[in-house]
Amino acid sequence: MKVARERKSSVLASNAVHHRVDSWTGIVTLAVILGANFMANAQWLDSVGGLIISLLVIRAGWGNTLSSLYELADKSIDDEVKASVRKQVHKGLAGVSSADQVELRDVSGVKSGQNYLVDLELAVPSLWTVADVREVEDAVRTRVGGKVRGVKRVRVRFVGKEDAPAEQFDEFIPGSVSQKSSPEPEEDNNNNNNNNNNNQDHTNGNGTHPKSQ
Repeated sequence: MKVARERKSSVLASNAVHHRVDSWTGIVTLAVILGANFMANAQWLDSVGGLIISLLVIRAGWGNTLSSLYELADKSIDDEVKASVRKQVHKGLAGVSSADQVELRDVSGVKSGQNYLVDLELAVPSLWTVADVREVEDAVRTRVGGKVRGVKRVRVRFVGKEDAPAEQFDEFIPGSVSQKSSPEPEEDNNNNNNNNNNNQDHTNGNGTHPKSQ
């Protein structure tokens, strides 16, 4: 279980839980058998032992099933991982020029299997160049990816320090934007139809109108 927690592996955790349940069920079974041999009219112990074993299996299975469902549903990374990422971001910025002007505003992400997909929001002066932010991005991505176990992707979004904090996930298309409100797909279809008609007219008589023939 210790290795499973270090590796953030649900498979190893399931294996560890399986062995623990086997041990506990063996102990319960031994207790029931001994009790039946030393107690008179102790047939009820068999039912009690079966109930206890069933509860142990259900408890272990439910906990691990819930954890796996969270991973399948792309649950956000936990606070422990966020704290580790924040720590490594600050250490990575220590080797960057003008690091005192960089502000870490947010750490988010999802867990995908044993991997973490991390999103960072860094605030920098609005007058910085692309080369300046690129230096910061490389330093942060290298440090976090090399020091935080399980991190496989680090996506960095830069905002101006003078700007107000942006809403999370604002990279998604707003619900107010509808494809039906855009005339471009319809125009493309009309243009394609007109081009097809023109091509057919040109092929009849090498460009002469069919009626002239």
